[in-house]
Amino acid sequence: MSLVYITGKDLVRTVKAGCIKLEHNRDKIDLLNVFPVPDGDTGTNMYLTLLSAVKEGEKHQEESLGKVAKAISMGSLMGARGNSGVILSQIFRGMAKVLEGKDQANAADLAQALKSGADTAYKAVMKPVEGTILTVIRDIARSCELEARKQQDLVAVLMTGIEAGHETLKKTPTMLPILKEAGVVDSGGQGLICFLEGAVEGLAQEKDIQLVYREKMVSSNQLLTKPVDLEFGYCTEVLIKGSRLETNDIKDHLTPLGDSMLVVGGDDIVKVHIHSNHPGKVLETCLQFGALSDIKINNMVEETHEHLNNWAELESRDSSASARPTKDVGLVAVGAGAGIIEILKSLGVDEVVEGGQTMNPSTEDLLKACEQVNAPGIIILPNNSNIIMAARQVKELMDREIEIVPTKSVMQAVTALVAYDPAGPLDQIARAMEEEMQVVKYAEVTHAVRNTTINGLEIKEGDIIGMINGEIEAVGQEHAGVVTELLHKMTDEDSELITIFYGEGITGDAATELKHQLEELFEQCELEVHYGGQPHYSYLLSVE
Repeated sequence: MSLVYITGKDLVRTVKAGCIKLEHNRDKIDLLNVFPVPDGDTGTNMYLTLLSAVKEGEKHQEESLGKVAKAISMGSLMGARGNSGVILSQIFRGMAKVLEGKDQANAADLAQALKSGADTAYKAVMKPVEGTILTVIRDIARSCELEARKQQDLVAVLMTGIEAGHETLKKTPTMLPILKEAGVVDSGGQGLICFLEGAVEGLAQEKDIQLVYREKMVSSNQLLTKPVDLEFGYCTEVLIKGSRLETNDIKDHLTPLGDSMLVVGGDDIVKVHIHSNHPGKVLETCLQFGALSDIKINNMVEETHEHLNNWAELESRDSSASARPTKDVGLVAVGAGAGIIEILKSLGVDEVVEGGQTMNPSTEDLLKACEQVNAPGIIILPNNSNIIMAARQVKELMDREIEIVPTKSVMQAVTALVAYDPAGPLDQIARAMEEEMQVVKYAEVTHAVRNTTINGLEIKEGDIIGMINGEIEAVGQEHAGVVTELLHKMTDEDSELITIFYGEGITGDAATELKHQLEELFEQCELEVHYGGQPHYSYLLSVE
């Protein structure tokens, strides 16, 4: 018996099954990263994005298909990590537009939704590149549209689309030479197909399935470091259900009660997130606007989650926190490593979101960091090319002015921050920082996790590799040799300053010895060496 339509509950089960399939294969997808570096994370990013989508979808699975699709879209947007995760969230966003207002969808509806998802994803990328996940979803959608004209069986239509996706995926190395040279297919496209295969398996079965995921993913999902001495001790989340809800009105009433506030939704349902010392007052305030559900109270000091049973008791807790000082411009940056975080804060960064390599922060992580800054305008420095798209999504979710300085390395951020001048319009400040970051050449030193060929260089697993501005330029057996080769390529007669951050696993003595060697080789440059503590990357370099 063929399946001719799906409901909201079916959609949740389908996305959940796809999430499970991707989780089982995410390590293999991570290894498809073009560069053989230890932070290949496409599979992980897509899985965590889907996990957020599933959790939000489950809250609404008894509602109409259109509302479920919208919830999944919002969940994926808030949980989007890395470029692949953001693109996936845009696919869900486009699908939700078509499914809006529907109680169920047939094969033609679903094919149209996939087409809308592909179109929305293409529009979200500033410079779309063929041979990526974008090409794969476009061809899948086209194939589904054609097949839906021939039959009504949803599973058969999706399977036809997946087959077309496999064929396109095989061709991605011919579309992108760097994929061919590395001997891999596009990792985002592979992840998408893996998800869809699992989704079809879930669609074909009627009973619900349990989402089981590795425990380490739960802990690593918390990227923001919370100090024990918090200004506000309770994280409160609640859904408000009513009619003609105004998010701005709700925000105005909640603002005096805490920080890290997030109020999103439509005229009939609004999600509230806020850090406060009076969760009871938060709930009473929300109750003025409608019925409350999905109430969650998290004691952030003890890191335990519990529901509020006695509002009066919690209201009796005194607040000794004072309001954070107001700034004209706030700064949020992404960083990993104790030394790097300390350096960023010393240069004026208000909130550092922990992450970058291996574990990209989500859109929601960046949003929460921005909410903690008491400033009408905020500049975000992503410090990684795979975080820039997630950072740009924050602009759509905040009612404050947000600018992105698209730093791809913390070394670019340091240069931009040194030249930072808070005077003037926010967009002009950001553009001045962006211009300044262009003057620095940056490099990274790590080790190869597999055999490959890149830029004509034969790379073996375990080799030390060096990248300049994101391109592999040196391969060797010793750190000192690779660092020296990189600096010879980066310096010229105008170079004045070499800065080095040494990472986790490199001792201070080893870094000092390297500095002495380099001072003899590059006498014309001032040389600074600092502890960065960054994971995976032995050294971060910059030349100005």
